[in-house]
Formats: sequence, structure tokens, C-alpha cells
Amino acid sequence: MTKITHEAEVQRQHPRYRIPIRCIYNGTQISVVDVSVGGIGLRISPLDVKPGRVLDLILVFPFSGYELSLPINAEVRYVADDHSRIGLRFVDVSPRQHNLLRFILDAYLAGEIVDAGDILDVSSRRNEGKTREVPQRPQPQGLRAQLTHHGRSAAGYVGIGAATMLLVGFIGMSIFERMYIIPAQSAQITADLVTVPAPSNGQATFIAAGNEVKAGEPLLTIQGPQGNSIVIDSPCDCVVQTRYSRTANFVREGAPILALREKTSMPYVTASVPHDQLLRFYRGASAVIEYADGTRVREDQIERLPSLVSESASTGPFLVKLAPGRELEMSAIGQPVSVVFDTFSGSSVGAVASKLHAAINWAGEKIAAVLGRENVVATAPRKAKEPNADSGRRLAGLKPKE
Repeated sequence: MTKITHEAEVQRQHPRYRIPIRCIYNGTQISVVDVSVGGIGLRISPLDVKPGRVLDLILVFPFSGYELSLPINAEVRYVADDHSRIGLRFVDVSPRQHNLLRFILDAYLAGEIVDAGDILDVSSRRNEGKTREVPQRPQPQGLRAQLTHHGRSAAGYVGIGAATMLLVGFIGMSIFERMYIIPAQSAQITADLVTVPAPSNGQATFIAAGNEVKAGEPLLTIQGPQGNSIVIDSPCDCVVQTRYSRTANFVREGAPILALREKTSMPYVTASVPHDQLLRFYRGASAVIEYADGTRVREDQIERLPSLVSESASTGPFLVKLAPGRELEMSAIGQPVSVVFDTFSGSSVGAVASKLHAAINWAGEKIAAVLGRENVVATAPRKAKEPNADSGRRLAGLKPKE
């Protein structure tokens, strides 16, 4: 078995190995004792050299079918006559030479090289990456198999296309909602109400008990601390919408007692919107109202926007009045609703889209008118062909006399 010779660290930096290589000096083959990355050991015979001399050596690595020669310079470090050995150290070694030596020695140490022919196998395994051919899928045989195969492919492409369209649509809707959709902070059904407050501190000795009151009728009476009574009359023919207090209760000045609604007043919807979105509403907007029963009213028009002079000075939300878009009962007053505003029509992109839509409608009407006129002409009855005339006389199948 091949031996590996190790020497002390103070003597050498690299371990030496006994592998089957040859060394040639001046055309003469010299027996190799061992070799390392940093040097080589040779037999004395037939060399006659002294330490310090630099020799031009050729290392021959036998491969399967050919040999690899590596020229290298080596300096004589010692001559051991008792062991018939000369120790040499490689000098002026290039990186390429060093890599080749390191490659062969590492492969030998790892056990990948047993004889000289294994060197070529190790080199081919490390430096040549063989690609593995993937066998092709067999083509389907028969009409049914081919239809199934193409159907699966088509279904896959359709699925990918549908998923892509859904993704694009989702992204587009998200961008549209971020740019043009404004949800209301809160919204409810309400009406024009008149709140009747307490005129002073005292006890409510009388509060109208009916659901309706006429103009001029007493609404409530407050007895003050000094014993004086204050009577408040109804300002209109109204319906009592809400009672905030009862008779014999003590009330403070300004506290609401009753909420009245005029009989002619109809319910409507009010929505609270952030103050910083006010200008977008003045450019143009429509609303979508969704009621508690699931009814949805689209493209509902805004009846009243807040005044820019009076209400825009505050930093809080402002109220937008909307037409209900459906019949509402009086009992629905106070119910919450969902309101979303669409400001696309008031944007520059919406204006261009509106003009384009109007142009398409105009072109469609013109084309429909032309096609309709041609159909009328094509379906109109044709006039009978006039008979031939000769010298101003009509000939009705009669030949002129000779």
C-alpha cells in the first residue's frame, strides 16, 4: 500500500505523498521518492548536486492514454547520502502550476486515485459537468387523448388569463376607489326639525300630550323659581317627533324639551363628509345610498352642499343633503344608512370620458339613422314601369296603324 510520509512542522510546511509520477532532468529520468505542494524528494543517483542549486525539472503525470508534463524549477535544500535522497523546494511557482499540484494531491489524499488511470477520471468528474437529458413526455395517441390534452392546455391558459384579469381589475378598482370614491363618515335619515328648548330653569308643569299640534297652541309651560310661569306656543302646524322630557320634571335653561316636524316636511338623507374633501364635491359628484333593508339607490343627486362662507371655516366634517331616491315613512327618521360619493364625473378624466361617450352616442345615432334610411328605401314598393310612347301617344299593347 502507498505510504504517506509526514515530517515535523519545523522541517516542512506541507506533507509529502508517494504517488506514481516521474521526474526528468536534462533528458534523464530520476526516481521520485515523494512529492508535496511545496517540494519534491528524488534519489541521488544519477544526480551530483549541492544545496542551493536551482534545477529545471519536468514532472510527468501519467494519465489514461497520455501523459501531462509540468515544467517547474526546484532548489536543492539538502543532500542525504545515507538515505540516498535529495530534497528540493519548488521556486518561482505560478498560480496555475500550484493549482494543478494541489488538485492532484487532494484527489490522491481523498482516496479518489488508486492508480494512475484514476487521475483522468477524477479530473473529468470535477471539471466536466454532464447534463442529464430529461426524457420528453410521450405525445397522446388517438383523437380523444389529443382532445383531452389540448383541452387541459386551453383550460390552463384560460385560468391564467382569468386570474390575470381579476388581478388587474382588483388593482384598477383599488386605484379608482382611492382617487375618486369618498365614503361618508356617518349618514342617517332625517327631516327638517324644530327643537323647542326650555326658556329658563324650572319645573315643566305642562307638555303637549298629542302627536300633532297646531300653530298657536300651547306646547309647554315652565314654572320658574320665583313662581312665575312661562308658556311657549307652537310655531306651526307640526308633528311631535321626539319628547326629551316629561311633565313634573325639573329642566335647565336651554335643555331640549320637544322636537317638532312640519307636516309638509319630507324625510331626506344627510351625510357627514371630511372637511378637506369639500372642493371635490363642488366640481361634481354623485352618491350611492344603501338603506338598512338592503335597498340601494345609485347615482343619487346632491340636493344641498354647505356654504363655503359659513361652514368651510370650521375644521370638522360638513353635512351634505341628499334626496332619498325612494319613498320613506316617517318612522324611518333617525335610521342610519350607508353613503358613498363618486367624484369621477367632476374630475378631468371624467370630463374627457363624458365627452368621448357623448361622441360615441352621436356617431351611433348617425349610423343608425343612415342604416334606417337605407332600409326604408330598400323596402319601399317600386313604381310600375311606364309603357313605351311613340309620338306622344301611349301604347297599351297596341301596334300603331300602318
